[in-house]
Amino acid sequence: MFIITGLPRSRTAWFSAFMTASGYTCIHEGLNNCESIAEYKEKVKLVSDANTGYAYTGQIIDDRPTLVIHKYHHETPNEITEKLKSLNGLHVLFDEIDERISEIFTHLTGDKINLDIYNIFKDLNITTMASMNQQAASILLNETS
Repeated sequence: MFIITGLPRSRTAWFSAFMTASGYTCIHEGLNNCESIAEYKEKVKLVSDANTGYAYTGQIIDDRPTLVIHKYHHETPNEITEKLKSLNGLHVLFDEIDERISEIFTHLTGDKINLDIYNIFKDLNITTMASMNQQAASILLNETS
């Protein structure tokens, strides 16, 4: 099991779908609707998570391979950028995901990527109707402060 994190619009929904199709169940925005870090840890006990809110909580699950996606934007607060930089894991620039996908996959799973599955997904734009639940995020942020 693994954690994938980055800013919103950094392909976390795409990774969730791709990794699940590759045989590794990966939910998206697992922090949503959790009222505590303990609840989140229970929720992801048996699955992986691709989550844009993970950086806000600090490294609360440090025994899993983690992918940290960096996508710089002039409006991104320095605080968030620094929190992402502080996470342990494989750090990848958003624009390098495709060229480093084999390395990413092996880092997360310990296995070799199935390029047939990747080629089906690589050009898909996968989005979700849900975004990070701000109420849940603020509860969790207060718990980690």
